[in-house]
Amino acid sequence: MAHCSQNTYEFIKSIFGPKVAVTSSKEAEDICLHHGLSIVELLKPFSLLNSEFQIRDPTNAPHIIKGLNLSFNYPIHSRESVQIFRKVLSDEISSNFTPGNVGVKVKGHYVKQSCPWYEAFRDLYFQHFKVKDHDSIMHFMACIVLVSANEDNPVEQVKKLREEITSISRWVEPEYMTYNVIIHDASKPTKTPVQETLQALSTLYGPAMCNVMKLNSGEYDTESNPGPNPWRQFAKGRNYSDNEVDKTAQTLLQMAMDDDSDSVTDPLGATETDDSPVHSFNNNQDNKLVGERLTIADQTAIRTCIHDFVVRALLPFNERRMKALNESLNVRRGLRGTLFSATKKFFNTGPKPGTPGGKPTSNPGYLTDSPEILLRRLGDIAFLLQHYTMAYNSYHAVKRDFQNDQAYYHYAAALEMTSLSLFMGTAGRRDPHSYYDECINVYMNLCKAPQYAMRAALVHCECLISRGHFNAAASWFIKMTNEEADLHSGLLMEQGAHCYVRMDPPSLRKYAFHLVLAGHKYSKAGQRKHALRCYDNAGIILKGKGWSLAENHIGFTIGRHSYNTRDIEGAYEAYKDLLSPTTDVAEVQRSQALFQKGIQDFVSVVQLYLQQQPNGTVLELPIPVVDHNKIFVSLFGEEQANVTNKLPAYNKEKAAKVVSLESQANGMMNTGSFNMFYPHQTVFNDSTNNTHRPLCAINEVITLHIPVRNPLQIPVTLSNLSLHCLHSVREPNDPIRTIKASSRGSSPNLVVKNKQKTATRDQVSVSTLEQLVLGPEENVVVALTVTPLVEGNITIAGLNYHLVSTKSVETKQQDGTVAKENPMENMIPGRIVLNPRGPRLNNTKEQRCSEVYAADNRLNVIVTPPQPLIKLSTSTLPTHLYCGEVKSGVVEVTNIGITSLSRLCLVTSNFKQVVFGEVQLEPFTPAVHPVTETHGSVVEVGYKSDKGTVIKLPNGNLKPGETAYIATWVYGGDEETTFDLLIVAYYQNEAHNSNISHRIGSCETRVSINMSVTVEARVELMTPSPDNALELLGSVVVSNVGVFSLSLQDLIVTQLSLLSDTWELQGLGKTIPLVIYPGGRISIPFKANLTGPHSHHLSSIGLGTGTQLIDSSQEHIVELYRKSNACKECEPLNENVEGDPAYKLGMIVFWEGSVNEGPSTRTLHAQQHTYLHADIAQYSPSQVLAMSMTYKNDWKTDFKLTPLLSVDVRLHITNCHPKTVTVLVTANNNTVKPDNEKQRMSLPFMWTGLCKYKLKIANNATETVDLRALFSNPGVYNLNQVSVAATLDEQTTEPPIPQNLSGVMLLKIDAV
Repeated sequence: MAHCSQNTYEFIKSIFGPKVAVTSSKEAEDICLHHGLSIVELLKPFSLLNSEFQIRDPTNAPHIIKGLNLSFNYPIHSRESVQIFRKVLSDEISSNFTPGNVGVKVKGHYVKQSCPWYEAFRDLYFQHFKVKDHDSIMHFMACIVLVSANEDNPVEQVKKLREEITSISRWVEPEYMTYNVIIHDASKPTKTPVQETLQALSTLYGPAMCNVMKLNSGEYDTESNPGPNPWRQFAKGRNYSDNEVDKTAQTLLQMAMDDDSDSVTDPLGATETDDSPVHSFNNNQDNKLVGERLTIADQTAIRTCIHDFVVRALLPFNERRMKALNESLNVRRGLRGTLFSATKKFFNTGPKPGTPGGKPTSNPGYLTDSPEILLRRLGDIAFLLQHYTMAYNSYHAVKRDFQNDQAYYHYAAALEMTSLSLFMGTAGRRDPHSYYDECINVYMNLCKAPQYAMRAALVHCECLISRGHFNAAASWFIKMTNEEADLHSGLLMEQGAHCYVRMDPPSLRKYAFHLVLAGHKYSKAGQRKHALRCYDNAGIILKGKGWSLAENHIGFTIGRHSYNTRDIEGAYEAYKDLLSPTTDVAEVQRSQALFQKGIQDFVSVVQLYLQQQPNGTVLELPIPVVDHNKIFVSLFGEEQANVTNKLPAYNKEKAAKVVSLESQANGMMNTGSFNMFYPHQTVFNDSTNNTHRPLCAINEVITLHIPVRNPLQIPVTLSNLSLHCLHSVREPNDPIRTIKASSRGSSPNLVVKNKQKTATRDQVSVSTLEQLVLGPEENVVVALTVTPLVEGNITIAGLNYHLVSTKSVETKQQDGTVAKENPMENMIPGRIVLNPRGPRLNNTKEQRCSEVYAADNRLNVIVTPPQPLIKLSTSTLPTHLYCGEVKSGVVEVTNIGITSLSRLCLVTSNFKQVVFGEVQLEPFTPAVHPVTETHGSVVEVGYKSDKGTVIKLPNGNLKPGETAYIATWVYGGDEETTFDLLIVAYYQNEAHNSNISHRIGSCETRVSINMSVTVEARVELMTPSPDNALELLGSVVVSNVGVFSLSLQDLIVTQLSLLSDTWELQGLGKTIPLVIYPGGRISIPFKANLTGPHSHHLSSIGLGTGTQLIDSSQEHIVELYRKSNACKECEPLNENVEGDPAYKLGMIVFWEGSVNEGPSTRTLHAQQHTYLHADIAQYSPSQVLAMSMTYKNDWKTDFKLTPLLSVDVRLHITNCHPKTVTVLVTANNNTVKPDNEKQRMSLPFMWTGLCKYKLKIANNATETVDLRALFSNPGVYNLNQVSVAATLDEQTTEPPIPQNLSGVMLLKIDAV
């Protein structure tokens, strides 16, 4: 804290001195107003009494009072005084600008430590402080009633004023003392002799309580008044207009009666407007005339009157009251612990003060004669009369009662006075500061009274500093700052800074830091001179210490305030340091000062700077900030400038896949010839290899995505953003790719740039972003484009823009109103040099010992002659499939370049699930499963071997503007998954170009696959045919396992196709299409004959009722099979397997279904791939039947309502023997065998109804047996518990041959 004119003891006495209420009649007030003073201002210069007074305490011991400081005021402040305080405080701080001469030299720096503006603030704060009920020491101790001797009836006027003052004021004692004073204006005759009026008042109130004060006793003479005017310091800043000054005390008292006693307005609080009128200020009034006409004799009369008031009235009255209170308390202490206290404990039904959980109030319900209030009153009188020992004992005793009663206002006040009593009393007692710490916390946290916490903190800091506790004082100064009151926060922050510099050793960094904060608060409060002073003092401490962040903040703020005070030279010097090339731009961007800058001042200062520079000068401004290494360059974009929130997405894994596919296509397109492969790079960023220079053809767009950030906390407007380009003619020997490195701070493109000149409009076409508004600390990505128009080298060197400042012009109209015209825009040109650099090199010792970075050529573009350019579109390809589903679409390849392309190859990352077909120049829809009219066919098929597809373009090329539509089939595969379908188009130009050997285009589509059906084929038996050839009997089991929320409906197997070199597929008589419901499964039997070796043999059978058959020999159908896992198991198919005891047969199962997708139903066309492993060792002449079972395999039922669940099961039996067979079917419950593995996995159930059948089945005929099963519990059951036996000859005595129903027939039942 800075040095003050008063010491701590004098300051406390002035704050907590006896308060005297002053009220007067209008005539008495007019006598004072004649001299430019109010009644209170007339008495204030004589409130400090330097005489010693003696009283006796309640023990009759003498007590000396020294330096008694009275406080005169009206009975209560009007609400207007709070409004006036804001203006008065601002004027006082502004007028007290020059610091005193008190200072100290600290570590080579001279720090001034005299702050008269802080003392002015402190005095005004206590002067305008509004007192609550609990703060009894700040209540009035006595009252002085002043009337004029010229009154018609002075005695009646005194009575009237005494009655008015009784009803509205707060008093330390209910029986307060009133002192009556008659003001005798000697310059005017009186209606009644003054002595008669004095005698009448003495008769009523006693001679000690009455006095006469004589004014205007002589003519004013400057020679007879050589001394200073004692009233001038009290009237400073009180320049009210005449009509406001004429308000009398009676008017103020009448207004005060409307105030709420519990409402408190913090004079340092928010600055919102009030409905009550505010005093107007008259700056033309001369303060020097205030009290100048009062002579020395008048001053002596006032001083004598106040002295008599103290000696004859105030001290004797309070001496008697102190003794009476002490006696009353002694009597009450004797009753403690007796019947009185017991009665109070058990029979007191009144409300307890400070009820827990309630809101603390300043008057919680104590009676005026309660022991706590009496003890507090005794302590107040003792403290005001400077008997600090008695005061401490009283406050210390009563604070415990207030705490127990949870009367927190009273408790905090008692803590405050206990601490002050200890501080002002005898030294050597315990440290008083702990009481003050708790007092401030109670005011802040429990009472929510920040104005009282502020008062306590100001006094507490004075006490701490007087004891040398500077660190603790600084902490309290800083704690009491807030965001709502900038002026007083700046004052307190500055005092905290002074506390840090007075420490031993001094904390200079804290001192400077808090001075900066104080300057910021002063600036927000409009105190620019004080703000500049704080920043200057802080800059002296921080200058040259390497703290560039703080130096930049201070320098920028000094420049801003200098500009606001029209010091253009100082503002220019401050901004010049920030904009100089030697300034660390990163530190400037992080500087807190920039967050508070005014953009208009910044632009105006730079404009003044530019006026002194040559024409055409463009500054490299630090605003906005560009992240050079994050610049994203993409070729073949759209010629349009825009703004986005983030950079384009870049996936390293995808880029690696594209390069891999590009390499595959390059190998296919250049088979048999040597070709040096270089990937065609279309994207350049901080994750790519930027040693390669981008290759671009004439009239192709280059798009730069530039990350731009506003480092300020205010919006910034930029206009006319465009790219600055350099151009040079390309030499024949200029390399396309380079590995040149650059050292730290140097640009890898300096050599190129030095050879280039600014590109003209005939050489490049650049896009322009007309306006960009950056919010506070906002990050955006600006996309700007460049279109080369001629061959050569183009370097994108920088970003050009204009920094815009908008200011509205205000004009005053004739009627006095202010109108805002169209805003004026100030613009300054700026440029940001784009200089990305590659990764740091760390390969050699030299590179490790120094900072060497790889070359980054992403902004150095080679422009070649015109080239073809394609655009891929896969909008018609499917994005959602089911396992096995085949969907068709087209890939659209459009040549958007200006030359024709001749060779085209398509490759894909998921080649097993994608087949490319025919090409047309008009839109069309490829068929999924084309059909033929032949029911049953055997055809020869061929196969491809490449992973990619070389597209045969119509007419051998694709001209500019033409679109090729390539048929594409996408297959769902065998597993549920989601994948990204990446298609890369590799193409070449008709004309040979040494710079660009090929180009690519790519597109990607996300495809999701859901589960649908599973297919399993197995060999049931191998038997001889009627002509003794080998026949294979098998079955295909198809299960509908789709997700039930999107379950497949009406799923039907339509066709089986067998791919084998030695076997031919045949049907088993007439077949009926079977619907597989969700969760269901069917077994489809088939027969195949061994016919001999063939080449790529495909045979098919239809399972429907019609004659049409799917043409399974179509190229895309065979290709999908060839790429499947089933085909791999069967390879090679073209080898002669005669004599081989085992055969592998590939099979394609075609099925159709429907699925509900929202309001519509979609039909699915699908094909599943499987294979058979036929082994001669499996040949068994005893197995003559092929069997399958159909049923609904998923049930939900409530067994509480229906104890038994009945399920219908259908058993299909086909005779594969050349003769008629007798079949015995037994569904007996005794057939369950515990030692059978298939039976053990099933829960028990019961067959019911007809359980035994005897059938005769002819050759290749199929019979159906209907069974019924009963279930009593939920669970999973195996229905393969039927015994089947066959008899070839009814006349034989041999037992029937057991037949096996292969597989597990599961049924699931869930309970509802």
